[in-house]
Amino acid sequence: MGTAGARFMVAKQLAASGGIYLEEGDTRLALDPGPGAIVQYAKRKVDPSRLHGIVVSHRHLDHAGDVNVMVEAMTEGGFKRRGRLFCPGDALDEDPVVLQYLRGFPEEIIRLQPETPYQVGDIPFTTSPRHIHGSETYGFKFGDRLGWVTDSEYYEGIAGQHAAEVMVIHVVLLERRPGLPHLCLDDAESIISQARPRLAVLTHFGMTMWRARPWELAARLAEKTGIDVKAARDGMTLEL
Repeated sequence: MGTAGARFMVAKQLAASGGIYLEEGDTRLALDPGPGAIVQYAKRKVDPSRLHGIVVSHRHLDHAGDVNVMVEAMTEGGFKRRGRLFCPGDALDEDPVVLQYLRGFPEEIIRLQPETPYQVGDIPFTTSPRHIHGSETYGFKFGDRLGWVTDSEYYEGIAGQHAAEVMVIHVVLLERRPGLPHLCLDDAESIISQARPRLAVLTHFGMTMWRARPWELAARLAEKTGIDVKAARDGMTLEL
């Protein structure tokens, strides 16, 4: 639903910022509905009133800007109490991104905990340990098929914690920048080389990655690592 990461890419909408949509059997999840997610769901003809859950990795606006409108859409304006919202506690507490008036709309709001299993319908997932980032942040594994490496500074163990057949990796920076706790291209290479997925998908691009043509960077990374590496694009669909 979108490949933009960080504030400038989102503000300029050089790429969409609607997050990821995941479907397994009859279960549908929205992951990190950033600004414009509701527009992307409409554009892709995915009905958000059929969602069973919304998962927010952390409270930053490029990941949660449309969480409230997506909750309303999932519950048809609050008239049908259904679905579950999963998010870190600081998305609900001081300076919350989830508004108070609609917290009774979903069936349940779950505060994510580190290294904890959850289940929504046909989709099981487990949180990683807390990431090194500017707010409470988690990555995720959906069984052994999908690993979702969300925003974080690189740290030892991150590859193994998200290792799966297919890995989606948020690569905001072309080169590492001190004081910015985000993954860079070299970090992505380390994760891919250690985890050895069947397919690695780079996404959530910041401006430096975007200007460097991420699809070309992915091709070079594939040649270097011997792993199939793709750069995500808006509207991209993958069958796992």
